[in-house]
Amino acid sequence: MHCGDSTTREIFFLGILDVLIGIVYWFALVVVARLRVFLARPKARHHWELTTGWLFIAIGVGVAAAS
Repeated sequence: MHCGDSTTREIFFLGILDVLIGIVYWFALVVVARLRVFLARPKARHHWELTTGWLFIAIGVGVAAAS
């Protein structure tokens, strides 16, 4: 019976893991869909591009300073 307990526990764990992965996947799809709607607005897209541009510059400066 000890082996059955371990198998039951593993199946239960894998079932929970499958549900959690599904939740994360669908949450990511919703976030991406809403982000696409948000970035369809020109002003929001401009701010997004400005922010990511400065972020890339900061990363480049950090890499250059580290080497």
